[in-house]
Amino acid sequence: MNNEVYQIYDRIFKRIFTLSNLSIINMINGLFHTNYPTESIVEYPNKEFVNRFLKERLADVFISINSTHTYHLEAQIQKDENIVIRVFEYGFYHAVEHMDDKTILKFPEPVVIYLTKESSIPEESVLILDFGKQGSFEYKVENYIYLNHDVIELNQRKMGILIPFQLLKFKEIIHKNPTRKNFEKLQRLLENDILKNIEANVKVGNITQEDATQLLELTRQLYKYLYDNYYEIGGCEDMKPLLDGAMELPLDKYRIRIDELEGKLASEKERADKMSVEAERLRKELEELKKNK
Repeated sequence: MNNEVYQIYDRIFKRIFTLSNLSIINMINGLFHTNYPTESIVEYPNKEFVNRFLKERLADVFISINSTHTYHLEAQIQKDENIVIRVFEYGFYHAVEHMDDKTILKFPEPVVIYLTKESSIPEESVLILDFGKQGSFEYKVENYIYLNHDVIELNQRKMGILIPFQLLKFKEIIHKNPTRKNFEKLQRLLENDILKNIEANVKVGNITQEDATQLLELTRQLYKYLYDNYYEIGGCEDMKPLLDGAMELPLDKYRIRIDELEGKLASEKERADKMSVEAERLRKELEELKKNK
């Protein structure tokens, strides 16, 4: 696959994991059939490892919930026979790095999200770990074939943050036949299946309004890429890495400035509170001096 194409999907995938804890917990519950409360603590453990060939390996996403359970998510845009080996490798290094009991390796629970639709992709990939006389063990990795699931199901499972990838339904059709008619179908998909459903997820509380704003931006970025790529009207916009390869969005500079101002206000408030406490202390000392005269 063209590396530029892979980078775009990879960055969009990683970007969605910078959204609110509410949306992330809802997606984990939907994807892994768990039932974590929405106020659970979400953390992102280190995902950079150095393998035995002294080369850095970067897993897609590790998510820890309440510091007790860790999930490993990998995104694939096409079938990969070796993905189960890489998932095991990433899981092994993660388990070693986060060992509490020096006799137990606790692997994160993995899933590979395929952003494609190939009938030859199995529901799960299996790696046989042969320990000789101790026997063999099947290491299983679920394969979630994203395009096999429509927006109704995504909404029911509260996995709305994946909705922008519904655009990929038309990717192959447009690639083979980039006609105006097919782009009109893509536009209707954009409006009816994606934009409206993102807003619907806000209304029912699956995601926040800020999440929706970013998802709408990501959707437009992906749509623009598909349009520009096949019509060659200037190429896709430059996408700079953010947070280990995630995509930078047009409104990020405003969010960053808002965060800076809020931080400054918080700092000023803290300083003002300290001054107020000190003033109150001096006032009391002054009153005591007056009483003693």
